[in-house]
Amino acid sequence: MKKDFSKLKDRLDLDVPEEDLRKAFFHTSYVNESEGGRRSYERLEFLGDAVIELAIREHLFNSFPEKSEGELSKIKAVAVSKPVLSGKASDLNLGRFLYLGKGEKESGGRNKESILCDVFESLIGVLFLKNGFRKTAEYVVEILSDEVDNLVDSQEVLDYKSALQIEAQKRFNTRPSYEVQEEWGKAHNRKYRILAKVGGFEGTGKGRSKQEAEEAAAKKIYLKLKRS
Repeated sequence: MKKDFSKLKDRLDLDVPEEDLRKAFFHTSYVNESEGGRRSYERLEFLGDAVIELAIREHLFNSFPEKSEGELSKIKAVAVSKPVLSGKASDLNLGRFLYLGKGEKESGGRNKESILCDVFESLIGVLFLKNGFRKTAEYVVEILSDEVDNLVDSQEVLDYKSALQIEAQKRFNTRPSYEVQEEWGKAHNRKYRILAKVGGFEGTGKGRSKQEAEEAAAKKIYLKLKRS
């Protein structure tokens, strides 16, 4: 099925040939079911992932000299996370241009968080191969700048439990709750699964201590909130 990538090029102001752009949208399921020796976007995704991370790291390093390495790492982790990148892909309507196999298409692959994140990364991989790092990095920073600025401005960089508490107070005027769902292992090697809840959002996390499991659970809710 032929898709019109000229509209996507114009809307996103992409300087890349349509045939190269198309390569960023071939999901593995489609390649496995079709003929023609096409390659899935997985290699481009691998490349794009690295470009996005380096672009954001460089931007943070140059733009916020007062921030510590730990603070910058927290901002970077959220800014390039799967929920954020898939959200950007959804905003850009990239799912519409995906080539999917029958089963993946019927199971709602165009809206799956993991696939949308992957296709965003593969698109950046294509841009890098065509335009080089500098121009592509500028494009990445422009797309993710709102997310980065929000994280910096609100100072949500201490830890995910603190970040979630700030966000929960701001949005719902309440604090998250944490409940131990399961614990197992010997006394010297206990593990915990904890459920966090706030404002209708839930997330579970596992860890070798209650604090570690709560942090993991808080992270899941926090990233969901940043997308909503």
